[in-house]
Amino acid sequence: MMLEQSLTRRSFVKVAGATAALAGMSALAGCAGGGEQGNTDSADSGNEASEAKYDNTVSGEVEDLNVVLLGKDSKIAAIICALKSGYYEQEKLNINTQTVSGGFPEAMPALSNGTADVLPFGAIPTCTYVGQGDDLVIFGGTVANGSECVTLVENKDKYKTPEDFRGKRIGCFRMETGHMVTKSWLRENGIEDGKDVEFVLLESSAAEVAAVENGELDMCFVNSGYGYVATQGGKCAVAFRPNELVGREFPCCRQSTNRTAFEEKRSALIKFEIANLRALYDIENDHAGTIAKIVEYSGQPEEYIENITYGKGDYVAAMKFEMDPYTDDVKAFYGNMVDNGDIEDTDKDLIDAHLDATIYKAALDALIERGENKAFYEDLLKVYEKRNTLGA
Repeated sequence: MMLEQSLTRRSFVKVAGATAALAGMSALAGCAGGGEQGNTDSADSGNEASEAKYDNTVSGEVEDLNVVLLGKDSKIAAIICALKSGYYEQEKLNINTQTVSGGFPEAMPALSNGTADVLPFGAIPTCTYVGQGDDLVIFGGTVANGSECVTLVENKDKYKTPEDFRGKRIGCFRMETGHMVTKSWLRENGIEDGKDVEFVLLESSAAEVAAVENGELDMCFVNSGYGYVATQGGKCAVAFRPNELVGREFPCCRQSTNRTAFEEKRSALIKFEIANLRALYDIENDHAGTIAKIVEYSGQPEEYIENITYGKGDYVAAMKFEMDPYTDDVKAFYGNMVDNGDIEDTDKDLIDAHLDATIYKAALDALIERGENKAFYEDLLKVYEKRNTLGA
């Protein structure tokens, strides 16, 4: 089996279609990540420029926003909780959700042609489409990290340094972020794919885990809590989470829009982020209520939702729910995709014009000005200032 080295629009549709066809509780989508960069001073100067550049007036009228979703994935916890708590209605925003069964091959064209205004999944496909000329904008976040490496139980403590991966066969699927982050980390440390290590592209998390169990692979990368599913059979364990291995957080699923919605529906997009940020506070502070809302939405067992949302017992939840766009990190990851051969256009600066931090910042400012749970949002502002020197 050979890992593809580039992803044209045609191959994206073909491979992503197979990737989306996961069994049981497996992930519908993966995301993108990169290194932490930036500093507060340059972010502050960028924010001043953004405030002059954009009108952040939020309309007092009810506005509409069309959001395309992939199945019942609990990864969009903030959106689920905002819907269940009535926060969109309170912000005078009417959310029209369209759930597609065909995964990214169906969702991405809807986003590009304006049928949908927002896709809250998968920075990998957005970066791919930007690299092929589509005018999409990443303006917010959904999940950070979120990836897990699964091995046989007896091998779970073997992978600590780059040299530990030499000669190994590693399973991955196209829409999963952690393998891309790890591949870049290995390459930076002299371990080359196709020479020192082999990344093997499979169609789903379930197929990957089965290959590990039968000895065809040494390890595999999964996301959306599938590491928890993999451990239930007794043969496999989570060896590591890539953010721990490489020593930094990375952005997983992002929120993307098209240029028309970005320019014409700014007020609605700010309301969207305000509601999501209110839900994020609940996720952090009301575990029982959050679990109940996600269970009701997804139809998944409470035990599963509790584990992948907050962790339980020996299982550490890989996903970190957050709304920050992480623009600096997304650019770093875009560069990794170019270096990995996943984007044919080698201009790493191409992504710059497709990153925006101003909508999220306007939402944070609005909530801080309101004063409710002010300390929580001020802490998020500090994170924002470190991670968003681009798109501000």
